[in-house]
Amino acid sequence: MIAFSIIAGLILILVIIVLAYPLWNRTAAPIPMGLEASMDQERIDLEIEKQTLLNSLTELDLDLAQGRLTPSDYQRLKDVDENRLGRILARQDSLPAKSAPASPPPRSGLQSHAVMKWAGSAVLSLVVIGTAAGIYEYVHGKIGLEAQKLIAEQGSGAGSQGMPNPAEMVARLEKRLKENPNDLQGQIMAGRSYMSLQRVEDARKAWSKVVELDYGNYEGHFFLGLIQLQTAPPDDQKNSQEALSHFETALVKVPRDPAILWYKGVALLRLKEYPLTDKSWTEAFQNLQPGTEDAEFVKKALQSLRSGSPPVL
Repeated sequence: MIAFSIIAGLILILVIIVLAYPLWNRTAAPIPMGLEASMDQERIDLEIEKQTLLNSLTELDLDLAQGRLTPSDYQRLKDVDENRLGRILARQDSLPAKSAPASPPPRSGLQSHAVMKWAGSAVLSLVVIGTAAGIYEYVHGKIGLEAQKLIAEQGSGAGSQGMPNPAEMVARLEKRLKENPNDLQGQIMAGRSYMSLQRVEDARKAWSKVVELDYGNYEGHFFLGLIQLQTAPPDDQKNSQEALSHFETALVKVPRDPAILWYKGVALLRLKEYPLTDKSWTEAFQNLQPGTEDAEFVKKALQSLRSGSPPVL
């Protein structure tokens, strides 16, 4: 049996060499490596997260329509998702397009050589075809079973676009982080996913790990501050102060981010620091595109604040 397997393998290798021989001089597309491979993986990660956020925005609209969310909670959650979605779209646009495969070399001067290669291929193919036919069923059965198993494993949990669904993605991340909890990028992806799925306490743990591994990570501080505001009553001064601290740390890296400036203002509003609230919201408004829904929302909040009737957030 071992000798048969060895002979069969040698014959298969010979068949592959013979049939591939005419193509040897063609330029093959390079296998992505290094930075190119990393960009390909980033494209996949960004697409997964984009789809997760789009699903989350759709669910928020449904929750609002069915009365499961108050307008203020809806707007806060929508701001977070849209802000992150904008960053993802900007990053996708900034990634360089994949380079096209190199064109094959000119055929001039190579035609006669190609004819000789084809003739040699035909002769050798006739020699091996009889033997190859005898082992076809054996090899085909083995490869077919393995291929079917691989396709089944890859296809399970995939959506109509061939991308993993959010639950599958989170399950993989959790397995990955269980083996290596100090994986910074993995913790960031987990935090984003948990926020989109509204698994708030899991998100808090993930973002806490992110800032433990990288204290300057502004995204981790932003989401930790947001979670503080979402989970504590408006009159909880201690939590509001902790949220404010996270937002101020995040703004060191991104001082003009309108979402962080808005939520910093919310924390200051709960601390009854109204002049500082006005300043923060004004900066947020100035960094939003005029006329957009977000800009109008911040504008109305500023008008309420300045009229002496601060909004309840």
